[in-house]
Amino acid sequence: MISELKKLFGQKCTGIKINGDFKEFFINVPVKKMKFCEAVACSFGLPLQLNNKNTECPAARRSIGFDKDDRQLAEIISDRNDIPNQFVDETLKDIPKQTEIKNISLGITDYMEERIQPDLYIIYLQPANVTAVTHALAKHGINVSISPYSLLSVCGNVFSKTLQNEEVTVSFGCPESRKTGGIHHDEVVMGIPQKITGILLNSLNPQDIYQ
Repeated sequence: MISELKKLFGQKCTGIKINGDFKEFFINVPVKKMKFCEAVACSFGLPLQLNNKNTECPAARRSIGFDKDDRQLAEIISDRNDIPNQFVDETLKDIPKQTEIKNISLGITDYMEERIQPDLYIIYLQPANVTAVTHALAKHGINVSISPYSLLSVCGNVFSKTLQNEEVTVSFGCPESRKTGGIHHDEVVMGIPQKITGILLNSLNPQDIYQ
């Protein structure tokens, strides 16, 4: 499916597997610590794996489930962004966090997909194409969840929410992901769960996709 998604939306598309067994494939495990959105951007061209040791962003570590203290994260975000602590605290309550994740493999290739089914896909795409996706899924009674938050964009409002709720999600990005996650000024972020990807590909008219 990854090749079909890239044909439609371009190369900024990655397949993601949770706790995958990659014994028969080579996958890069970065030694340097990375932010989740940074890893997503890198995985557009290179398969890699994040774990508890090489994931550094406090927001990502919370969304993935490596850290549990929302109160401390709220204080960090509030201090760094001059946003009231209470507002951040309430926002975090609406952004899911995962449990039991040991590793996250990103950048699943066509070859890998023959043996390993991604759990979800993350795409950076033009806003006009969100319209095409939303319209195609509406034919099947499927809604797209669009986040109003400028916090935890890729790691929380897309990755974690897509994984937990098994729904298509859209985020406009957060300052950190715009800075280090490779999201261009004319792009938004979309997460698509595996179970909906086939429906979407069969419903989209390539002529409706903005190139």
